[in-house]
Amino acid sequence: MRAPPPSEQGFTLIETMIALAIFAIGSMGVLAILMTGFSISAEGNHLTGGYEIAQNAIGMIRANGGNALQFNGAAVSKTGSVTIPGSANIVVTQAINSWKNMMHPAALPPTLPSANGQIAVVSLQGNGMCPCTATISVGWQSNGTPEAYTVQTIVGY
Repeated sequence: MRAPPPSEQGFTLIETMIALAIFAIGSMGVLAILMTGFSISAEGNHLTGGYEIAQNAIGMIRANGGNALQFNGAAVSKTGSVTIPGSANIVVTQAINSWKNMMHPAALPPTLPSANGQIAVVSLQGNGMCPCTATISVGWQSNGTPEAYTVQTIVGY
């Protein structure tokens, strides 16, 4: 009597190729999810940076209380040039330059690439005195798309 030949156990080449194809398709799905997560995280970081810059501007306007109207028209361009209103005193001018340094730090890469900002302060009573409405807008480019964060508050009361 002859013993039956031992059966070959294992995968064929076709089975292995099908398994690799299924693994590759699944891996691409996971990679797409990761890339989307990184993109959303970067966008969130930029929005947080815009929020911090706008809140910093609100803080400096509130700290100057009665001089809040002197911030009207202040701006920082994408290149870092500063527009200081003609009515700004030395303290307000220093505050605006400090705000510019937050958007375009000298030793570090910018918090927000190509960041710019504008401040508009308007008297609520129309008499050139506070209380005033301050509107701060911060803009930047995120993956080639313009993004912005705007906040409005009442100051100088």
